[in-house]
Amino acid sequence: MSEFDLTRFVQTVDRIREKAIEEGRLKDNPSGEVLRQLLEKQPGVRKTMYENFVADSEPTSRSAMFTKNSVDNSFGQSEEELLAQCEEVLAKEKLISIDRVVGNINSGTTVRLIVPERFAHIAYGGGNLFAPPKQEVKEPTYQILFFADDAFMSNHSKPLPEKDITIRLAMLPDGRYVKIIRNGNYIGEYKKGVFAAEDWAAKTRKGGIFLHAGCREDCLQSVHGDYRTVRTLLIALSANGKTTTTSRILARKGREKSWLIQDDGGTLMPDGSFRGFEAGGVFVKTEGVHPGEQPEIYYGLLKPETVCENVYVAEDADFDFYNFQRTSNGRAVILRRDFMHASPYIDVDKVDNLILITRGPLIPAISKLTQEQAVALMVLGQAMESSAGDPTQAGTIRSEFFYDPFIAGDLAEHANRFYEIIKSLPHLNLYLLNTGGVGEGEHYRDIRLETTMGVLDSLIRGGLEDWTDSPTGFQVPAAIRVVDDIYVHPEKLYSSSEFKEKQSELDKIRYQAVADIGDNLHADIISGFNKA
Repeated sequence: MSEFDLTRFVQTVDRIREKAIEEGRLKDNPSGEVLRQLLEKQPGVRKTMYENFVADSEPTSRSAMFTKNSVDNSFGQSEEELLAQCEEVLAKEKLISIDRVVGNINSGTTVRLIVPERFAHIAYGGGNLFAPPKQEVKEPTYQILFFADDAFMSNHSKPLPEKDITIRLAMLPDGRYVKIIRNGNYIGEYKKGVFAAEDWAAKTRKGGIFLHAGCREDCLQSVHGDYRTVRTLLIALSANGKTTTTSRILARKGREKSWLIQDDGGTLMPDGSFRGFEAGGVFVKTEGVHPGEQPEIYYGLLKPETVCENVYVAEDADFDFYNFQRTSNGRAVILRRDFMHASPYIDVDKVDNLILITRGPLIPAISKLTQEQAVALMVLGQAMESSAGDPTQAGTIRSEFFYDPFIAGDLAEHANRFYEIIKSLPHLNLYLLNTGGVGEGEHYRDIRLETTMGVLDSLIRGGLEDWTDSPTGFQVPAAIRVVDDIYVHPEKLYSSSEFKEKQSELDKIRYQAVADIGDNLHADIISGFNKA
């Protein structure tokens, strides 16, 4: 779509870096200790009793509404002005440049991050998400650069929609990628910059499809007594339970083991394998974390090399994960080696289960899906908005295509590719998981974490063998060992006529959302839901 010469993004970033090197203003791949020292000097950074650091970001979330990519948008004068301003501003700043490997250490894909020293927490925390390269990186695959102008400070007092922010993603035909962030220093913009690059590369150059998914591996004793290794992908929008359900340990006896493979993304390949993209650390949400429900995350937050953003620190230098005075979108980067059961690998050769996570009062706690229903639900992408997306809309139910705000290119082609891949994987089981609640008003039943994990435990151990048709249009388990039946029969929480009316309206919404993708969408996907 774009006639703008996208190589100008690469050339601008290269000039900025080269000039800073010539003038002695750039720290090139400094050690972790040097980065810690720079972080400690960063204005507003607080050191906790655990010897780790907390920085406040501006904004406190991603800035999707200010983001454009070169695939879906025409670049022109405004991008020329952005590049010129970026070069002018950073010519006066001391800079940090770090190189990292995307994916496993032998992937051949690298990312270079360039930030002003006053944004050192992005370099230290964000850099911990990925593995350092074994050798010098001369031409990085992806480049991500942050800068700020005079509007940065005044943005602090404005709600997200009113802030003065510009973010541009240049996706070059040769696979190179540049992201420039003006007036933002949220670590998530760096992480999601790599995410978006991998999203595009997966379907244009790598032959798979990138999914907003966590991946777990469990070797558990099945209901039949044998030990089975099961790999599960859990797909969701941010703050809908993906990291928690992916990281919660199910192993509890004998030779059982539970591994966290990846918590937030990777590529599903046509052969059924999954390739993670973050080999260094885990990016977690800290809201309400406590050792009773999330011990894996909680104790990782207390490690000295963990870097936090927007987390409240009390006067005694301890964390308060329940204080949301500034934002509920507290975040942290925990090194994989500090995450109790992070696996030594981020790729698996076979995925057994693919689970979509959603919320809604008519949706059973778990449902079994056909391939067509699974793709249609991915197109719908129904989930709850969080403070990680748009804090002004947190808590509302919304739809996001493929649970992924970073997809570029034709949506029908994207959905069709996913359909082609899962059709070639007859062993792949497809499910829908509700992590919210069922029913409404006085009949509402909250689906608590222990309920969700009880469902997953039974599923992975092979305990959900019998499935029955449900008036929700899916199949539900005949029984779940540790979960009350009401959680898979939301129709019992309504009168027959009320449920039928609400289900019919939901089916219409689902059908229309899928049909709106256009005629290029595979006909079988459109038929995933009745028109009603």
